[in-house]
Amino acid sequence: MLRLYNTLTKQVDEIQTIEPGKVRMYTCGPTVYRYAHIGNLRTYMMADWIRRALEIEGNQVYHVKNITDVGHMRQELVEAGGDKMIMAALAEGKTIQEIAQFYADSFHQDEARVNILPAHVYPWATQHIPEMISLVERLMANGYAYLAGGNVYFDVPQFAKYGNLSRNFGGNLLEGVRAEADPLKRDPRDFTLWKAAEPGRDVKWDSPWGEGFPGWHIECSAMAHKYLGEHFDLHTGGVDNVFPHHEDEIAQSEGAFGDTHVNYWVHGQHLLADGAKMAKSSGNVFLLDDLVARGIDPLSFRYLCLTVRYRHRMNFTFNSLKASEKALSNLRNRVWEWKNLPELAELPPETEEWREKFWNAVENDLDLPTGLALTWDMVRSGLPGQAKLSLLLDFDRLFGLDLHQVPAQYQVPELVVAALGRRSAFREQVNYSTADTLRAELASSGYVVQDTPQVTRIRPKTPLEQLEARWHWVSSSREVDSALDAPDRYDFTFILNAYNYAEDVQRCVTAMRAFAQGFTAEIIVIDNGSTDDTAEWLEEYQGLDPDFQVIHCDHVIGDAAGKNIGLKLSRGKHIVILDASTELTGDVLGPIARQLSDESVGIFGPYGLTTDDMQHFHEEVEKGEADAMQAYCMAFRREAVNKVGLMHEGFRFYRNLDIDYCFQFKEKGYRVLADSSLPMVRHEHRQWTELEDGQRDEMSRKNFGRFLRRWGNRPDLLISAGARGFETGFHH
Repeated sequence: MLRLYNTLTKQVDEIQTIEPGKVRMYTCGPTVYRYAHIGNLRTYMMADWIRRALEIEGNQVYHVKNITDVGHMRQELVEAGGDKMIMAALAEGKTIQEIAQFYADSFHQDEARVNILPAHVYPWATQHIPEMISLVERLMANGYAYLAGGNVYFDVPQFAKYGNLSRNFGGNLLEGVRAEADPLKRDPRDFTLWKAAEPGRDVKWDSPWGEGFPGWHIECSAMAHKYLGEHFDLHTGGVDNVFPHHEDEIAQSEGAFGDTHVNYWVHGQHLLADGAKMAKSSGNVFLLDDLVARGIDPLSFRYLCLTVRYRHRMNFTFNSLKASEKALSNLRNRVWEWKNLPELAELPPETEEWREKFWNAVENDLDLPTGLALTWDMVRSGLPGQAKLSLLLDFDRLFGLDLHQVPAQYQVPELVVAALGRRSAFREQVNYSTADTLRAELASSGYVVQDTPQVTRIRPKTPLEQLEARWHWVSSSREVDSALDAPDRYDFTFILNAYNYAEDVQRCVTAMRAFAQGFTAEIIVIDNGSTDDTAEWLEEYQGLDPDFQVIHCDHVIGDAAGKNIGLKLSRGKHIVILDASTELTGDVLGPIARQLSDESVGIFGPYGLTTDDMQHFHEEVEKGEADAMQAYCMAFRREAVNKVGLMHEGFRFYRNLDIDYCFQFKEKGYRVLADSSLPMVRHEHRQWTELEDGQRDEMSRKNFGRFLRRWGNRPDLLISAGARGFETGFHH
C-alpha cells in the first residue's frame, strides 16, 4: 500500500481510503492571470505521480483540480497596474474572462507536454459563487463568522484546531498576517470570507451582505465540498499553500460541516533555480517554453523531477536538465534496441524480484529517486533485453515518460532509410570512406546513425542535439577558465552582455569595432540566454572578425555572472564594459587609456554618480571624481581585477551592480573618475523599459538591499565630506 508523508500528522501514513478502492483527491490548481512556471509544474507532477501510484494499485481515483480565475484577484491585478501582457490584451478589447481562458489553455497545454494526466474536473472559481455564498452563510449560522463593514470574516479564536496543519500557533500566526491591520477585524488573525465591493469595481457579485467578491480560501472549500463531499481522502499542493491557505481551508470546511475535512495532506517542496527560490524579482523564473526554446524535451524536465524526492527542495540547473535529457534519450535508445529482439517464451524468475524492489520503493513515500536508481541498475544488469523492456515499460506506467511511444518517435522518411541502405552496402563492400561520408551527410541532415553487430539503426536528432551541434553552451561562469593571470594580448577588451534585442547588439558591436582604430581590441559578447536571433547574428559576426568571441549561455545566468565570464576571458590591458543601449560615436579608447594611466584611478567612464547618503545616487558628475560609474560604459585596468575581485553574482539583474563593483574598487583605494564628454549616445534601455513597473521596482529594491548590506556601513568610501544618516529608498 502507498505510504505518504501527511502534513497533518507529521508522519508517513499508509493511505487508507474512506471508501475501499476509491480515492477522492483535490489539487490546488493554477491562478490564471499568468503562465505556470516549472516550479508549479513540479508540484502538479507530484500529484500526478501519487494518482498514478494509487491507480496502479487498483484504486479508482476521482481527481479535482480547481482553476482560480478572474474574480477579485484579476481585478486587483488590473487596478495595481497589471502586467504588460494583460494590459495590452485589455487594450485590444479582450475581456478579463478571455484572458483567463488564454492562461488556462496554456496551463492545460503545459500539463499535457509533461504528461500530467488531466483531472476529471477543473472547476472554475467564478462559476461557483453561489456555493461560496452558501458556505459563508453556514459558517455564520454556526458561529464561526461575523459581518463587519460589509465584509464577512472567519472568527479564528472560535476554531480550536486552527494551526494544527501548519503548527503555526498563537503569536506565530501573526507572522502570516499582513502588516497593514484591518480595523474591522476582531482579531488580527481573522481572515476574509467575503469582501464588500468598493466603488468602481467591475468584478463583483450580489450576496446577502451586498455586492462583493469571495476570499481566496473559501473558493477551494466550496469547490472541494461540491465535487468531493464534506470529507474526502487526499489533498495536494505546494508547501507554500500550507499556511495560510490550507490552514484556512480546514477551518472553513470543518467549521461548516463539523467532520474531518481531509485525511491526508501532501505538499511538494520548492523548486530552486540556480540555488535561489524562483521569483520574478530575481529574474530566474522559467516557463516550460523557455526550456523548449533551448532544445529541451519537456519530458526531460519530468525525468529531472524524478531524481529528487517530492518533499525535498530541488535545485534546478540547466546542466542537470541537460543531463536528464541525455539520460532519457539513453532510455529511449534502449527501448528502441530491445523492441527489435525476438520474444521470449517466458521471462526469467529474477524479473519479478526487480519488479518487487521497484514498487516497494515507490510505496515508501513515493521514493522515485530510489525507483529510478533501481531502474538503471536493472537496465545495466544481465537480464535479457526482453525482460528489461517488460520491466521498463511497467515502471513507466508510473514515471510517465511515454517510453512505449519510442518506435513512433524514431520514424524517418523513406529517402533517409534508402540512404542508410546505401551506406550499409558500402560497408559490406569495405568501402568505409564512402560509408563515412554518407554518415556525415546524414548527421548534418539531423540524424543519428548507430551501428551494432546485429543491425544499423537511424533516428532523428533531438532538438538539443541539433543545438549543441551548432555551438558550445555554458550554464555558469564557473565553467569558464580564467585568463586573468595571463599576459596582455590586446590594448583593450570590450565586454557586452547580450539579452535578446539583436538590433541593439548589432549597433553596439559595430560601433565598438568602428571606433577602435589605432588600438588592438578584442570584443567578448556573452549571449546571456537570448531566444531571438541574437545568437545567430553573433555566430555570423564571429566568423568575420578574428578578434571577436561569443560565449553562449543556455539560460539567463544573470548580469554579474555574464560579465564575470567576460572578465575571466579578457586579455586586454584595459577593459571596457558597455551596455547594448550604448553606442560609441567617436574615439573613446584614447581618453580611457590616458585616464587609466594614472594608477590611482580605478574606474573611468562618462556617466558618473554621486551620493551623500548611499541611498540616493544622482548622475550629476560631468567631470571629475565620482562615487560610482554607471555600466552604460565603465572602464578599468585588467590587472586591477585580480586585486579587486570579480563581480558579486547575487546581482542577477543589472541594477546597482555597477555601483557595487565601483565600491569594490574604492575599498581597495582606487578612485572613480567621470568625464561626460566622451563621445557616445544612449538609446532606449530595453532591458529596463520592457519590464513591468512592479517588476522593475522589486528587482531594483532587492539589488539595492544587496548593495546596502555590503556597503551601508562604509560612508568613509564616499567623496562627500559629510555623509548623512541613511534614509529609505533607492534611486539609480
